[in-house]
This record gives sequence, C-alpha cells and structure tokens, in this order.
Amino acid sequence: MRSSTMIDANVEHPGPEQIAHAFLTPRLPPQRLPLLLDGGEALRIATLEGEAALQRAGSGPAVLLLHGWEGHKPPIWLPSRPPLLDAGFSVLAMDLPAHGDSAGRQTSISQSARALGAVGEALEPSHAVIAHSIGSAVLAEALHAGLAAQRAVLVSAPAHYERYARGFAAAAGLDRTATEVMLALLRSAVGVDVREKSLLRRAPQLRQRALFIHSTDDRVVAIEDSLPGASAWPGPRHLRVEGLGHRPLLGNPAVVAAAIDFVATTH
Repeated sequence: MRSSTMIDANVEHPGPEQIAHAFLTPRLPPQRLPLLLDGGEALRIATLEGEAALQRAGSGPAVLLLHGWEGHKPPIWLPSRPPLLDAGFSVLAMDLPAHGDSAGRQTSISQSARALGAVGEALEPSHAVIAHSIGSAVLAEALHAGLAAQRAVLVSAPAHYERYARGFAAAAGLDRTATEVMLALLRSAVGVDVREKSLLRRAPQLRQRALFIHSTDDRVVAIEDSLPGASAWPGPRHLRVEGLGHRPLLGNPAVVAAAIDFVATTH
C-alpha cells in the first residue's frame, strides 16, 4: 500500500488513466539486494504473469513466504538463516510479479494471485503460507482459486481492495466521477474489479487453519481491517500485538515465534 503522492511529478494534473497506471505500478527500491538463504537455490517458474523468482532452502514441509506491496529483498522477516529452517521446515521466498527479480512492471492482487497459483502447481503443495499486507490478500485470492496449503498466517491483512483504490484516487485529487472512471479502467485494462477483491468475500469459503497477526498501531492497514476478515474465516486465531506498526512487527521475536508455533502445531 502506498500514497499517490509518488505519482510522476511531471504530470501536473494526473487523470484517471495516470492514476490507474500508478495504482498498479510498485516503486522499485533504490538498490536491489540479493536474498541469500543459507544453502538456498534460485528458482524461476513460468506463469501467465511472467516468470516468478523464488529462493528455496532447507528440507521438510514447505513454508512459502509472501511480502507485501513494494516489499523487496531482503525482507525484514527473512534473515539469511530463517528460524523456520531451524524448526525443520523448508523455506520458499517468492517475489510477487513486478517486484524483486520477478518479471513485470505492473501487478494487482488478481495478477499476483494467478502467479502464486502457478507457483503452487509447479512445486509441491505448501504446508503453510505466511503473508504480509497485500501478500495476505493475494494469498486469500489464490487459496480461493485452489492453491494447495494446509495453513495460512496473515500478517497485517487488508480486507477491502476497493477502499485502498478509492483512497489512492482521492489522495491523487480525483473526484467521485473520475474515480469511477479509474475503477472502470482497472476492470477493462487488467480485469481487476476492486469491489470483488475482498477478504470478507473470500474468507467464508476457505478451510485452511488460519492465524491473523496485527498491531493495534498499524497506520498502513488498520487493525479494524483484519478483525472482520478473521471473523469471516471459519475458525481462525487472531493475535493482537501492541506498538509494532506495519513492518517492524515482521522481525519481532514474539511474532516470529507465534507464527512458527502455529505452523508447527499438529492440531
């Protein structure tokens, strides 16, 4: 998630077309740093959204890690020796389309979910997927479409794609009419209906055991977003933490331990 203040400064009065383009275009980090997992191997898997880049390390049941919007390597939650390896799992770290070493310059929840689904088909089913922010919405879409995974950990999960699209448009100065044009452009250009992409719509049909983790002071995705999503998911756990914000909680030892404990439990 990001503010539309990053829209090209050369466009004095951006219209719906420019805002739609910016909404789908993650900023590139100033420096792309390699993700070096101990004993890891680099993978590239063909998808309809272009090649997806991953790294894989370890042996044992596979846990797939998904970053959020404009997440890039090395993610805060993935040191060179992830605790998951020591817990007996193999680790798969995936770059979403238009991020990191994966192909593309634009993406959406729908497109990223299709790429994730293709990765799931190409590799063995995951024991669990741990996702952050927009990655959680991508995960819910992919699970709804049939991604094989037994458990899901959703960290700072947003509930309403439409809310962020409208907020992005408003921050860019679009009025209500122009915003509707922008949303129509998203549907026609890349087939993204932001009204349909909602954790509240997907969660009731999902049967994976789920853990939601959210900090009460998250200023990017309010905790009020994940609470209804967790309520709509059959039988989830919701872990509320204090004072850890949106990204710092990823490296918090207690949060990491809670995620690993949930992934490792057998009941």
